[in-house]
Amino acid sequence: MNLPLPATASFWSRLLLWAAPVALLAGCSSDAGSGAAVALPTGHYEGTVAYQGTELAAVLELRETGAGQLEADMRFPQEEGLSFPVETARYAEPQLLFEQDGTPGGMQVSAVREGDFLRGVFTLDSIRTDFVWVRRGKAQPRPYQMDTLQVPASRLALLVLVPTDTLSNHPAIALFADDTHQAAARLRADQLARQGFVTTVVAVAAGSPADSVALQAAAATVQALRRHPAVDTLRVGMWARGAAAAIAVPAATLAKPRAAFLVLENVSVTSADEARPLQQLGQRRVPVLGLYAAADTSLNVKDSARRLRNAVGGRRGTQVRIFPKANARFVLPGRTSPDGKWTWPAAAPGYLTAIEDWLK
Repeated sequence: MNLPLPATASFWSRLLLWAAPVALLAGCSSDAGSGAAVALPTGHYEGTVAYQGTELAAVLELRETGAGQLEADMRFPQEEGLSFPVETARYAEPQLLFEQDGTPGGMQVSAVREGDFLRGVFTLDSIRTDFVWVRRGKAQPRPYQMDTLQVPASRLALLVLVPTDTLSNHPAIALFADDTHQAAARLRADQLARQGFVTTVVAVAAGSPADSVALQAAAATVQALRRHPAVDTLRVGMWARGAAAAIAVPAATLAKPRAAFLVLENVSVTSADEARPLQQLGQRRVPVLGLYAAADTSLNVKDSARRLRNAVGGRRGTQVRIFPKANARFVLPGRTSPDGKWTWPAAAPGYLTAIEDWLK
């Protein structure tokens, strides 16, 4: 497993896909001869999506960030675990299309603008329901801004999300993920930035052992993040999901100074060999938060959680949690009760604030 050194075209294509505002394909005006630009459907839209009689409040923020560019956020105030930033969108007057990136069976929205209304179809897994959302003023800004982090040692340039609150220093997390978990890492970075963390996502290659170059590059990323002017230098940690732990775990103690904490999500620990690097975290006093989704079928959750807990020991600050009934995305699937009442999907209780609560 290696970090991309130097930055390659494929890395930059992934970075631009996330860093740049979503692409907008604007349709032509109905007056073809005038060449007038089509007004974008920007604004703050509110409404609901309903299924089997159960309504879920929905908010869509659409912002113009430049000529021919549209940025969006799909929010669900009652179930923030379903909210997501929109990474790809298409608009051809009067139709707006977007979907949740990198999530099989994720949300899809197909809408037609009718004055101050968006009317269309909302899809989630096998659910398909009509909606009408009304524009109620200007779109609210995101609670963070984007910056670029240079990592001289590895020649990486990473996108950084910096909260726009009144604090001068923030805890920071570098999120390491391979291609399989990039979408999950980007969503987690958005969630944490909304909670006041400075975040950046680091792409790592899967399928090969971590070598010294990759580990040094990962450690250099933590050190570069520590130097960002918005970051609290004493609270810079790392996050990894799945196979990316092979990079994050040893790099956490390699960084100078070492990472302040390490968060591991759905990391498989199936043998003594896999557990051995984790023991170094306990010996070097790096607090570990292990998070497991009980219904994730890609690994043996109970066995991995037990091995992780034994490896890092019972040192102060270390914690391993299993979220009952949660799928691999730490979401409780939607379901119909015996009396026929529908319950919308929701984040596993406590998951969204797990890192923030743990660090208090």
